[in-house]
Amino acid sequence: MMKIIICGAGLSGRAIAEKLSEIGNEVTVIDSSKRLVEKLGNKLDVRGIVGHGAHPDVLGDAGAADAEMLIAVTPSDEINMMACQVAHSLFEVPKRIARVRDKSYLNPSYEDLFTSSNLPVNIIISPEKEVADSVFRRFELPGAFENVPFCDNQLRFLGIKIDKDCPIIDTQIGSLTELFPDLNTVITGLFRENNIITPKLNDKLKENDLAYLVCPSDLAERTLSIFGKKPEMARRIVLVGGGSIGREVAKLIISKIDNISLKIIEMNEKNAEELSEKFEKNIIILGSGMDKDILNEAEISNADILISLTNSDETNFISAAFAKSDGCDRVLALLNNRDFQGLIRSVDIGDYLDPKAITVSSILRHVRRGHIRNIYTLTDGSAEIIEGEVSSSSELVGPTIEELHLENGLRIGGILRDQKIIMPRGETKIKEGDYVTIFAIPEKIHDVEQLFRVSSSYY
Repeated sequence: MMKIIICGAGLSGRAIAEKLSEIGNEVTVIDSSKRLVEKLGNKLDVRGIVGHGAHPDVLGDAGAADAEMLIAVTPSDEINMMACQVAHSLFEVPKRIARVRDKSYLNPSYEDLFTSSNLPVNIIISPEKEVADSVFRRFELPGAFENVPFCDNQLRFLGIKIDKDCPIIDTQIGSLTELFPDLNTVITGLFRENNIITPKLNDKLKENDLAYLVCPSDLAERTLSIFGKKPEMARRIVLVGGGSIGREVAKLIISKIDNISLKIIEMNEKNAEELSEKFEKNIIILGSGMDKDILNEAEISNADILISLTNSDETNFISAAFAKSDGCDRVLALLNNRDFQGLIRSVDIGDYLDPKAITVSSILRHVRRGHIRNIYTLTDGSAEIIEGEVSSSSELVGPTIEELHLENGLRIGGILRDQKIIMPRGETKIKEGDYVTIFAIPEKIHDVEQLFRVSSSYY
C-alpha cells in the first residue's frame, strides 16, 4: 500500500483516485472546490481536503510528510508544477507526477527544466498527447478497437469484436494455430455477456465477443484479416473538433499518412482561423458537429472515417450518430460519460475512446510494484495488460509455462528476449531479463506484481 496525494478532483483526478483506492492505496485528494471534494468523499474511500494544492500548509494537512507519491492534475500547469516543487523541497515526497498541457513547457529545447535542481517533477503526463497517440493507433489499424504497443513496440495488444461474419466464429481457440499456421497470436481474454474471461483451448469464439489478443506488431494486419477485418487505411477523413487533441491528431495524420483528404469542423471562429493557417492545405469548416448541414458540407456520407474529439460528449455522440446514419464507414468518438460509451456500442454506431482511462493507464505504470515497464487498463477496468521485466528470483524463471499452472484470470501474452519476440506455448520457459506481457483481471493484479518483484523480500 502506498500513501498518495492527488491534487485536483476533476474528471482525471477522480478517475485516478478511484483506481488507486480500489487497488488498496491510501489516497488523499486536494481541491479548492468544496463541492467536488464532498462528492468524491461520498463516492470513494478516500480522504478529501479543501484547499490550494500547492500551498505548504494544505499539503502538510494532507500528510505530505509521509506520502510516497504526489500526482498533480489540477487545470493549471503552474499549480501542478508548484505542488511538485513544494512536495520536494519541504516534504521530500519521493515521486512527483504533474500534468502539463502547455507546449511551451514541453519544448525539447527546455528538457533541463524538469530536474531536481530546477523544477523537481519526476514524471510529466500530457493527456492530450496520449489521447492523440491512442486515436492515431486506432486510425492506423482499422478493425481493432484497441491497439496498444508493448515490448519496445514489437508486440501489439489488440481488441477485436467478433462479428457474425467473422470467418473463425464458433472455432475452438486451440484449433486456430492448426488452421492458420501463420497466426502467431495469443487470445488472452474474452469479454462476453458483461464478463471478462481468460479462455481455455476448447472455448469457442462467439458472435459479439470482444476478443483481446497479443501478436507481433508486424503480423497485426494479418491477424485482423483472419478475424475478418479489412485493414484498409482511411483516406477521406472528417475530424470534428480542432482543440488541443484534434490538432495533435491532425498533425499525426498529415505527417504519417500520404494522399489523404482531411476536413476539420470547428465551431470556435478564432480556433478555425488558426487551423486554416496551420493546416492551409486542408479544409476547415466553421460550425458544429451536431449540425446536419455542416456534416453534409463536410461530405460525411463519402468519408472513410469520422473522428469526433470536442470537449462535449453530446457533440461527439450526436456527430457520430449522424455520420453512421449517413453511411460513414467508421466512427470514433471521444466519450467520458459511461452511459454514452455503452450506448455507442450497443446501437452499433461506432467506437469510442475514454480519455480518463488513458490517463489512469499512464499513471498506473508508475504506481505498480516490481519491475513494471508498461500497463494498459481496459476502459471498463475489467482487466489490465501488464509488461514487466523478469528478475532472477521470479517464480516465472525455471518451469515451463504449462508447469507454472497460472491461475484463472491470468494469461501470458508475449515475451521479448534479446530483441526477439517469443509467443508463449506450453513448453516455453521464461528466463531472467525477459520482458513479459501478462493479461490479468483486477483480483489477480497483485499476483502479477509478485511475479515481477525484485526479490522475495521486496514486500
